[in-house]
This record gives sequence, structure tokens and C-alpha cells, in this order.
Amino acid sequence: MSNPTPTNKGRLFITGATGYIGRVVTELALSSGWATVHGLSRTPTGDTILSNLGATPIRGELSSLDVLQRESAAADAVLHLAFIHDFSGATPYSDILATDAAAVDAMATGLRGTGKPLVISSGCALVEADPAGAETDETAAIMANPPLERMKAEAYALRLKEEGVRVSAIRLAPFVYGRGGSGFLPMLLQQAALLGESVYVEDGATRSTDVHVDDAARMYLLAVEKAKPGDVFNCTSSTNVTSKELAGAIGEVIKVPVRSVSREEAVKKLGPFLPMILTHENRSASRKAMGQLGWQPKEVDRLTDTTRGSYVAFAEKLRSDASQKTAGL
Repeated sequence: MSNPTPTNKGRLFITGATGYIGRVVTELALSSGWATVHGLSRTPTGDTILSNLGATPIRGELSSLDVLQRESAAADAVLHLAFIHDFSGATPYSDILATDAAAVDAMATGLRGTGKPLVISSGCALVEADPAGAETDETAAIMANPPLERMKAEAYALRLKEEGVRVSAIRLAPFVYGRGGSGFLPMLLQQAALLGESVYVEDGATRSTDVHVDDAARMYLLAVEKAKPGDVFNCTSSTNVTSKELAGAIGEVIKVPVRSVSREEAVKKLGPFLPMILTHENRSASRKAMGQLGWQPKEVDRLTDTTRGSYVAFAEKLRSDASQKTAGL
């Protein structure tokens, strides 16, 4: 079997390169010596984003199987970060999984037997919490009745190791934060500004796992170099932040009161999705990645980044918008 050692850092192909994490991976890949990064882009706006980063935009979608096959075959490594996130339920989840499976199959076509890595994305939120509240590792059982069937996509991709593909999976923390972006944290900040208070559910003792986007990006690139076929890595830093502590940080930066609410009131105020996230215990640890990949998280912690870091400007804008709305401007 040939081995195009990724330390040569030739050509990298990334799906999801225009997304929150993908942009940082693209940036760090280029700054760490990759000659070229080809990123999948669906729109002219995506083309501009990638070009400004120094990458080569490749027009296509996850359904563009010919494009995925061609780019993966030409690349020295492939990172699959794209996924159809439709929390509205408008698209049947079986269709989302089928699209992802077809995309993975297309990317694998040119990778079988080459030793070239395919690193796919998953999440650690869909594993069962330890009954005693301890941290879990990559061997933890998958949730019996998960709200989403995302782990089926991971399992489908990892089966490719039996077909001679050097496939591995990165399980991202529920809270990927940093650079003033992400998903859940900005949503919670917006809700606090809108409601005039930052809420947590009941005693707020539920703990969640997080990782800074730059630390996550570095893990992807380390997995390219060091992951073995079938490897799974939790991508997490802190596992101890409680929902009450997070609500307190949000209240501090938005400058609103912090209050405990019942589950029922939380659903009324925030809708069904955010309370589910805030009350789901997840303490997935990354000891495997630290030992095998040599990965170490080194960025600012989530609470500090919220109160004194990259989210301060975002919070100031939210407060300004709320003040103008209240004044009728």
C-alpha cells in the first residue's frame, strides 16, 4: 500500500470549508504548510470566503457526487465537515443520512488502498452520560433513544476501514465556541437580550462539554497525520461548566438578571430545543486524542471568552439593538 504521508502537506480537500469550523481549519491548514486547500462551496459568497482565506473554491454540494469523487481522488487528505443540519424537521432525517452516506461513498472511491486519510465529523453529545457523573470516553454507549440519529452517519463512514480506507472520526463537543461565533452560545445570548434575563433550568447543575474552535481545528489536522483506520476521538476541553455558570456568564455580558426556571417555563421562553441542550449531561473527555495525537487544548475557556473575550462585541450589539427596539427606534 502506498503511503502519501500527510506531513508532505500537499493538497487538502474539505467539505464544509465555508462553515464556522471549516473556515478555521482552512486557515490553520494553509498557515501550517499545506500547499493548497480545496474547499467545497455552494454559492458565490462561499467562493469569496474561501478565496479570501487563500483556498481554492470548488463549486458543488454534498449531492455533487462527481465533484466529491474527483476532488478526493486528487487530494492527499480529505476532511468531511459538511452535514445537512435541518432542525425544523422539514427534511426527513433518513434523507439527510442517505445524502451523507452517498457523499462519503463518493469521497471514498478514490481513497481505497491509498493510505490517504478521510476524517469525518460527528458529535459526543449523543452518548450516554455516566450514571455516577464521571467523564466518559470514546467507548461510551450511544444513546438508546437519541433526538437525532447522527451516529448512524458516523457508523456508516467508519465501516469503510474494512474497505481499505484510512477513515477516522472527530466527535465534536456540544459547545464549540470562540471567535464570537458558533451555534448554541450566540442563540443563548440572543435569547437573553430578547427576554431581558438569562435563565437556567431548575438547579442548573447539568454539566456540558465544550471546545474552542481553534483547538478543534488543530485536532482535525493532527488526525490527518496520526489517526489510524477506525479511530474515534472526542474533541473536547472542559467538561465541568454547568448551565447555571453559563447563564451567569451570559447575564454578566448582556447585563441582565439571571434566574432559575422550571422546564415548562424554559420551553415557553426558549422553545423545545435549547432547554433540551441545557439539561443534557455530557462530560466526554479527550484523553485519547491527547495521548495518541499529541493534542492539547490551549485556547481561552468558554466562560472567560463569553464575559471578556470574543463575545463581548456581539453582546454589545445585542444590547444596543434591544435598547433601540425598546425606545421605538
